[in-house]
Parts: sequence; structure tokens; C-alpha cells
Amino acid sequence: MKYKSVTAYHQLEFESMSPKLRGVNIFAKDYAIEPFLVFTEYHMTGQVFGPHPHAGISVLTYMMPDSQQGFINRDSQGDHSSIDPGGYHITQAGSGMHHDEFPKESGKDAHGFQIWINHSEENRMVEPKSMHAMADEVPVVESEDAIVRIIHGEYRDNTAAHQMVTSVSLFDVQIKPGGSIDLPGKEMAFVYGIKGSAEIDGKPISPQSLSILSKEGNTVKIQSNQGVNFLYGSAIPIDEPIIYGGPFVMTTKEQMRDARKRLGRGEMGHLESHKY
Repeated sequence: MKYKSVTAYHQLEFESMSPKLRGVNIFAKDYAIEPFLVFTEYHMTGQVFGPHPHAGISVLTYMMPDSQQGFINRDSQGDHSSIDPGGYHITQAGSGMHHDEFPKESGKDAHGFQIWINHSEENRMVEPKSMHAMADEVPVVESEDAIVRIIHGEYRDNTAAHQMVTSVSLFDVQIKPGGSIDLPGKEMAFVYGIKGSAEIDGKPISPQSLSILSKEGNTVKIQSNQGVNFLYGSAIPIDEPIIYGGPFVMTTKEQMRDARKRLGRGEMGHLESHKY
């Protein structure tokens, strides 16, 4: 066992993105978190984006257990799911589909994360599909010191309900006051603080902080005197070319041009707007 160290620490903060949305946005182009491409904590009180397409990636929405309400997810393949607090939904967009997500009730706070996960060139255009887990379908591992909710990946012989084409670990972790935890770490690993405080390698975890860990090592040790809640992500980077085009992510410019043509031809489906 070799412990990872903190190589970069960033203290972030919520920004107002619209009257109904404030968020903390973390992008792989700015921070070394690939294959996680977009990692956003948000508070949302109403519909913001409306139906829109995605292609070349998977989009994971996780509602925090403390959220005042859940989300509705709809997509062009016929899905209409309720993402209740503690649950999640994965839109594995692949070759392309439309989706829409919004709080169940206007004016009530929905607290969660939206996370874009990269696909390799081999899996860039997989068949689109949706995966959904209610709160009681998320495996929970509890010890004397900590509680780990396994959103994706494996921990202590427990496996998440669904597996995307890209293998990542994503855990919602609570460490009890005075407790500590060792988490398995792949080449890329990071900790995003939600509330409370803790330390990694003598460096702090605080709300809305991002700690990026060293490539070297296979274990992350986190200790907390007061108690802490954070999301932990780890994976092996895909490390292939990335072309961004709004809601599309491709490997080549030719793929991006083709995706836009397929969208124009209606090959990514259609989804009517929702009204409360």
C-alpha cells in the first residue's frame, strides 16, 4: 500500500448561472480530472435548460440525499424517470440522444451533481441507453468511522447498480467525527468537499474545495476531526484527443461534423418541452 499525496488544491465557490441555478463548475480542460470532463455541484429551483442533445459521452446526475426534492429525467428514447434524493440517472449518450432534466417542483431547492464522463474512441458511438437507480438501490458500506455510497464502481466487494462503458469510481463519502478512511485510488483521483472538514496528507478538505491527488500511490487516506461529506472520483485517464462542441464530445473534427449532420437529420430523436 502506498498513499497518494495532494498535488493541487483549489478553493472554489458557487456562482449564479441563472435566477434558478447556482453551481460550482469544474472542467477537465482546467483541472486534471479526465475521464471526468464536467463536474458540477448545483442548487436548482426550476427548469433551466430544456430538451437538448448529447453525444460521445455519458451524463450522470446524482441527487444529494439532503436535497429538498428530486429531478425528473426525460429522453428521446421514451424514458421518464424520477431521480429522488439519494438516487441517480445515467444518460449514456453514445451516438446521440435528447434528454431533459429539471426539478419536480418550481421554487423548491434541488441539490445535486451533474457529471460528464468521457468515452474512449472505441466507445464514443455506443448505442444510447439510460440507467437509473433509486436511493435504496445504491450500495452503502458503513463502518465505525465512515459511510460510503457507491454511485459507480466497486468498494469492498460491493458494486454499483450500473456500469457505464467507461470505468470510473464515484463515491459519496461521509466520515464521522474523529474517523478516517482509506479509499482505493487509480492513476487519477480527486476529492471534492461538500460540507464539514477533513485532511488528506496534512492538507485541508473544505466545502467546495477540489483536491487533486498524485498519480503515484494506490490508496487515499482521509481523516476528519469534525466530520465531513465529500465526493470521491478515481479512474484511469483515457488520454485520447478530445474535441468539444457544446453538448457533444468527440475524438476528431470529422466525428464532430458527422454528429452535427446526424442531429440536423433528426437521427438523435426529438423531445418536446416540459411545462409545469
